[in-house]
Amino acid sequence: MTVEQETFTIDGSVMNDIRNGMRSRVLALDAYLRSDLLTQDEASALKVLSDKKQIDHTNKVVLASPELYATKFITLLARKPKDDIVTYVLVIIIDVILQDKSFANSILQLSKIDSTLPYTPLVELLSSEDESIILSSIYVLSLLFLNDPASINGNSSSTEDNLVKLFDVLCNKLLKSTSQPLNYLSIQFIKELLTIKTYRLIFWKNHLKLSPNLFKTFMERKGELQMRYYSTFSVWLLTFSKQTSKDISDHYPELIGALYVSAKDSVKEKIVRLSISSLLNILNVENNEKIVKQSLLVNGLDISKNLLERKWADEELKLDLETLVNLLTDAVSTLTTFDEFENELKLKKFTWSPSHKSEEFWIENIDKFKENNWKLLKELVSLITFESSSEEQMYLNQAIICHDIYQIIKNEPDVVKVLDKSGAKPKIMSLLNSPNSNVKFEALKTTQKLLAYSI
Repeated sequence: MTVEQETFTIDGSVMNDIRNGMRSRVLALDAYLRSDLLTQDEASALKVLSDKKQIDHTNKVVLASPELYATKFITLLARKPKDDIVTYVLVIIIDVILQDKSFANSILQLSKIDSTLPYTPLVELLSSEDESIILSSIYVLSLLFLNDPASINGNSSSTEDNLVKLFDVLCNKLLKSTSQPLNYLSIQFIKELLTIKTYRLIFWKNHLKLSPNLFKTFMERKGELQMRYYSTFSVWLLTFSKQTSKDISDHYPELIGALYVSAKDSVKEKIVRLSISSLLNILNVENNEKIVKQSLLVNGLDISKNLLERKWADEELKLDLETLVNLLTDAVSTLTTFDEFENELKLKKFTWSPSHKSEEFWIENIDKFKENNWKLLKELVSLITFESSSEEQMYLNQAIICHDIYQIIKNEPDVVKVLDKSGAKPKIMSLLNSPNSNVKFEALKTTQKLLAYSI
């Protein structure tokens, strides 16, 4: 499956409303001139454009003198004279580039005069308090990045800094917003920018800052069907990097289960195809045993088998599913109850699986908890105060963690000293006041065991 570069268009009413609103607005150019917000030359240039009410006529004027208008526009934006002027200029830039990409090149050529141009003034506008300016700046920046050979080929020293600032606003402001139209707008820009390999590498280099909200959007399946498609597409693009695939297993293991669920539940074949292809990309790394086990532990084999039995129009999807089923079938015999325990620990999501309930499990595996200075035990303790996505899961986690610590003490009493040093005792004892009866019961049992071996 290969990336097909499509014409960059934005769905939704948000940007259309901004663009249509600014085109129909009458700018108080004479007043701005008298107030020294504009020079005579700038006011005259903007008047010529504002008098042309039809977008094609406006674009024709700009494209007749592209270098002149590129300079005037970026100079104006750098000064930030007035919010409506800034928004108007940004909208004109968007309109012209969408009609003729060569105008993007005219703007980009300003870097030969000043290396901070054209990106720095536009990036600074991202901190504006005016939403129309922020969104319009994002649009202009995206159009420039998508048409900038120096940035695309990694030949610009300022690309990473400017692009990360753009991604930061997209991921941590727009995508995090409670406004679904803004979420939808954001995911479109993210998806389009990630089609460029250089930009994917920059995004992933800063993934701890940028990816959580993107992955959350995908995993929570936010928005309508098209938004889900864009978020799945974005995840798929990221998985083409070997480093990304390795990091996903360590930093975002929950994403693997979410991809299987996406494939299982989606009504659109194109989303199923992207989800399965993403999984194969993630699995297609050296030493993938851990990722394979994570797939098995989220029921990946059964899901893949069920999907393979369905009728698909896409032959490549069928082949991908066959590959996935064969890979997981070969590995299923290697899965152990300790793998299941480790996976729950990594996902921070516990269930009363056999690994917790079996007395044999604790006897056989107690030495593994001693390894690396009781690393796994300390991870368990740290999750006592972890706030899960739901209250029900949080209580379940707390009850099972207390139960597991009880079993560890039972099989290795000396661990009480480690628990004392790690601050586990007050955390466990605080759960004695839990409103959940199961948590209270397991905490009481563990506290009694702690006290018995502390004397």
